[in-house]
Amino acid sequence: MLVILVGCNKEDDEVAVEIHKEQHINYLDNYGWSIDRFASETKYAAHTLQSFNSHVKDIKEVGHLEMTPFLDKEVIETGYILQEKTTKHNQIVGYILESGDAIIGGYLVFNHEAEQADGTLHIDHSDMSPILHRKELGSNPSS
Repeated sequence: MLVILVGCNKEDDEVAVEIHKEQHINYLDNYGWSIDRFASETKYAAHTLQSFNSHVKDIKEVGHLEMTPFLDKEVIETGYILQEKTTKHNQIVGYILESGDAIIGGYLVFNHEAEQADGTLHIDHSDMSPILHRKELGSNPSS
């Protein structure tokens, strides 16, 4: 009689699974973008958004998103590093703003990330834009 025992290392079988809000995935997908990974989340309590006047001004002027109706409400700003890149930008971050369960809107930040001699990453160039469809980019994006 021959008995063969096969072992399985549980750690090798485990895969880290990131779960993004389906609403966020769909929002970015409607603009032709795909999420690579989570970047950040900032929660602004009701009546605190006005304390971040410079950021609110940038969102309005560059991102073309009016935040005044939400100054007295909780706002959550979630950022995702996107899979797509352009010839000038090797990192694109899509930000989604929501209040309650509704998406207010979003904006994009186009970065050029460069590795320093010591191995750390540094963002050399950063441009903010309103949320736009990937097809609207002047340069051809690549995945």
